[in-house]
Parts: sequence; structure tokens; C-alpha cells
Amino acid sequence: MGATLSTELVPDWQQACANRFDCSSPGLVDMHGQSVLCQPNITNVTLDPNVWGITYAACQEKCGMDIIRQDFDFTESAIPLMTWLLPWLALVAQLPLQAVGRWRNLLSACTCIGSPALAVYSLALTASNRVYIDKKFKTLKAELRGLGGEYIYLAKRLDAIAFILKEAQQCPLRANQRHSELSTLLLLNNSDAENFWKGAEKDLKNTRRDFTYSFAAQVFLAFIAYLFSFVTAVHDSLGSTTVAVHFASSTAWTWMFTIVFGYIRVGSQDKSGTIREALERGPNRSLGNNCSPFQTALRPTGDLYEPLPKISSTLPSTSTLNPNQPTDVLLNAPLHGSGHILLTPVRRSCPPSSTVGSGDDESVLLRKLDIDCPLPPVKSWGFDVRGEEIHEGPVFNYTRTLTWLALTRHIEHALATSIRKFRRGDSIPTTELEAAEICDFQPACQDLAAYISWSDISCLVFKRMIFAAAIAITLQWGSTGAAIFVAYNTPTVGVGCRSGSYIIYGIAATVSWLLLVFSSFCSHSMMQRLEKQPGRKAGLLGASAVITRILGNTFVVLNTGWLIASTILEEIGYFENCWCDTDSFQFGTTGWTPAFKGTPDLRSVAGGVWIGGFVLSAVISVITLGIFAVGPE
Repeated sequence: MGATLSTELVPDWQQACANRFDCSSPGLVDMHGQSVLCQPNITNVTLDPNVWGITYAACQEKCGMDIIRQDFDFTESAIPLMTWLLPWLALVAQLPLQAVGRWRNLLSACTCIGSPALAVYSLALTASNRVYIDKKFKTLKAELRGLGGEYIYLAKRLDAIAFILKEAQQCPLRANQRHSELSTLLLLNNSDAENFWKGAEKDLKNTRRDFTYSFAAQVFLAFIAYLFSFVTAVHDSLGSTTVAVHFASSTAWTWMFTIVFGYIRVGSQDKSGTIREALERGPNRSLGNNCSPFQTALRPTGDLYEPLPKISSTLPSTSTLNPNQPTDVLLNAPLHGSGHILLTPVRRSCPPSSTVGSGDDESVLLRKLDIDCPLPPVKSWGFDVRGEEIHEGPVFNYTRTLTWLALTRHIEHALATSIRKFRRGDSIPTTELEAAEICDFQPACQDLAAYISWSDISCLVFKRMIFAAAIAITLQWGSTGAAIFVAYNTPTVGVGCRSGSYIIYGIAATVSWLLLVFSSFCSHSMMQRLEKQPGRKAGLLGASAVITRILGNTFVVLNTGWLIASTILEEIGYFENCWCDTDSFQFGTTGWTPAFKGTPDLRSVAGGVWIGGFVLSAVISVITLGIFAVGPE
């Protein structure tokens, strides 16, 4: 029953409720919740050591929400809010929010708060990818040793390439060899290529998010506030159910240390757009056979392009096309005896201009020649199938793991093949065709897949994902589990409003993580098919990617609100009522609450619970922090 106009507001609900009972009142119970009577000669129920509390029915009869309610005192409530909650909320500013636009930054914050498991999963994958790059490029540099001084330019370039690949994980990135751009940019020893690699590396280093005094101060103060509050609580208020609630609510936020520290440690940019600015450097005079003022070997977008066509030599004569519409096509010699001719198109303006003839064949031909224009995004239910994969932001790195892997494989293959040929005596390439041949790419132009097929993914990649998932689950349920442990074991022992709110939070955080990871897998599978066959409908796979992504994002937003709201409600005493205090959620009408026992009586029970919760959250934080503190470098 809800509150009425006759409801009395009291400063201490438990004390006010206890004052309404005496030894003749029904519903008295002992410390085990069993019915008990006052000892002879004791008239004040609060003085009887055997009487601990009251049943749910007795509580509802004399202390129901329509009779007495906890009064909200801002002055008294502000102290625990500032002590236990405010330090964590202040750290929100240090979360990885380097996305584009307010909505994406808000979604990034909600992802971290609403699903720490997802944020740490993405963080662990980012760190694993950096380790992967370090190992691979260390091997490449070792293979390059012993060659003549003329190859020193490539040895220096490897460091820049490795750094850019590690830093660019928070941005969608594609390898492009459609006009020999990638091989040209990797191998040609000219000023344009050299300036690009040096400049891009320098720009990304200048915009890298590093440790600052403000960051150190915020993290240090948050840690000291948590530690000092716990020590003070143990010393002055050990056993207090009210302080236990405050401590449990604060423990649920300890994942914050790992996330804010980890994303700076493994590397991220300090704002959105810096990767695109670093990579779109000009001029592009010798970096490819196109008209773009920027290099296009590394495209900082998630766009798909029309596959390079193989058109028969019976192609209609260009004389049948509109003479005022340039075809922008260079025909090369037949390749590999296939009887087909590869088109090497020159970039032209987008969107494509109107078709140039009245026949359908000419329209199809012209559309195929416009292969340097991005294809329109494939949507399902009005949403882009690619989802967060195309949006910048460190917390979304998990969606780019497989496309980033495809990019690094193309570059690694090109460099490893080139170094192997250099070691056997091949000379440094001086033309685009020579660079493509040295890299083992097709001489004219070649599609480089952005979406790697599942069969080409090694077991090591899946092991990295499993390792990242293990860290995510450990941190999520280490911090949330510590809060549940404290709230559950604070008398009355059981699942109630407080422990139940943390259980709901932990489950929602885990479910949203699973939904969003599943969505990224569906999106990858769909885009892999679209890359091979543009024009396909999104179908069931695309719809699955969109629907699970919407559900996952909805969960993280709602779960963020739930954690903040439930924490505030606990701090202001909203859960001080019969249903919550008797753990009626678990026990129903058989629940009870220790209305007559205060801090001294509960001290022996609380000691092990509080210390256990603190140790669990601290150990989990130290372990996960240690994993990222060791770092990939």
C-alpha cells in the first residue's frame, strides 16, 4: 500500500518502527527468524537479547508505507552521496569518450557504466592486438637485418607502420590496392611516402591520450575516498546496516579503476577525428594512380566499394559511349591467360553521374566503371547493418577486431613477401607495378577484403577473444559480486532490494555484452557476403545484427540509469521499508528484519562480510589493473 496524507515521515525508519513494538506484540523473532517471546521480567523489547526482529506481517501492520516512511533529509543524505558515490561519478569524465558527436559519447559512457564487461572486453582485445603487432613487426625487423644500407628506409618505416596500426584501432580502417596504392605507399622510397609515414606517426603521437596530472589526481582521490571511507566505516560503524548499504553501493563501481586506467595504458587518441586527419595527408603525387589529394592506401572509413570487374574483351566499343562523358578507364593486358581484361579505373567524382546511353548494357558498364565511389550502406529496419563498427570510439574497438585483423594481414603479407624477395636479391621497386609485384599483389589492381572469412581466422584469434571474455567476466562479476556479497550477507541475510538491484545490474550488463558481441558477429558475416556480392538485401542476418544491437544498446542505457538510480535510492533511504528490509523478494511473508538490533549487535556478523567484500573487489581490481599495467609495450 502506498503512502497517504496520514503517513508519518520519520528521520530513522528502523528506530521508529522498533518503538512501535513491545513484549506483548505479535511477530517477534530471534536471530534465526524463529518466533520468540520476551524473557520474564523484561518489558522493553529492545532490551531482550533474544529478540532480534519482527516478521514481515508484523512490520506491515505497524510500520507499513501507509503508516511511516523514511524522510529524505538532504543534509544527511548528501554526506554519504559525496563520500561513496560522487568520486565514482567524477571519474566518468575519464572514461573513453572519444567518439563523434554527443550521442556517441553518451553511448560510450553508458556502455562503460551499463556494461563494464563489454568495455573491458573491448579493452582486452585492443591490448591483445597491440601485442600481436609488436610480435609480428619484431619478426619482420629481424628478417630485414643483414641487408644493405639501401634498405634502411624500410626498417625505419616498419616502426611507423606498427605504431599507426596499433593507434588506429578506434577508427574503421581499410587497406586499398585498387590502383596499387598500398604497395606503392609501403615500398616506394620517395619523399611523398616517407613524409606520409613520418608525418602520420608524429601526428598520432601528438594526439595520443596520455596520463595527465588531472587524470592522476582524479583517480588518486577516488581511490583514497574509497579506501578512507572503508577504513572509517570499519573503525566507527562496523555492523551498521546503513553503512553496509553505502559500502556495497560503492563497491559496485570499483571496475572504474581498470577501465579509466586501461584505455590510457593500451593507447587511444584524445579526441575523435585525429586518425582521419593524420592519414589524410597530401599531396598524393606518387602514392597511387588516382586523383585524390590524399593517400588512399589506408582508408579511415568503413565504406564498401564495387568489386573490381573482370569484363570480357568483347566489351562494347567506347565509341558507342557519350563522347562528353569520360570513361576514366585504363585497359591493361590480359592476366594469367584468363581471356578477360582488368580495368584500372581512375578516381572520378561521386556520386556517379547519369548513365551515358540509352541501352541497358551501357548503363551497367558505366556503373561498373564507377568503382571508386562508395556503395550506399545496407540497412535493415532503417539502421546501418555495420553498426558501431564504422563509428570512432575506443569502447567500440571490439566491433573492428576482425576488420582490423584483415587490414594487418594485408600489410603484414605485403611486407613479409617483400623482405623475403629482398633477401634473395630483388631490388627496391621504383614504379607502382614493380611495388605491386614485390608485394605479391596483382600487377594492375586488386581488391583487398575488409571482412575476413570465418574459415581464414586462426585459432589464436579466437583464443584472444576467449581471453578477453574471461577478463571481462572476471571484472564485471568481481566488482558486482563483491557488492552482492556485502548486501546479501548484511542482516537480514537473503536476496532483497539491495542485493537484488546488484544482481539485476550484473545480469543486464552481461546480457548486453553478449547481445552486442553477437550483433558484431552477425554484422561481420553479413558484410562479408555483401563485399563479395554488392546489392544483396540485408535479410535475416542483417536484421539479427540490427535487432540485437538495438537491444544491447537499450540494455546498457537502461542499466546505466538503473545503477545510478538504485545507488542514489539506497543512499537516501528509499529502501527502508518492510518489503526491502525483510528480504520479502526471496522469503515472501516469512521474511523478517532485525529491527531491535543496532551496530554493536551486528558487529561480529559484519566484520567478515565487509572485509571479504573489500578484499574481493580490491583483488579483482589489482589483477585486472596488473594485466593492463604490464602493457603490450
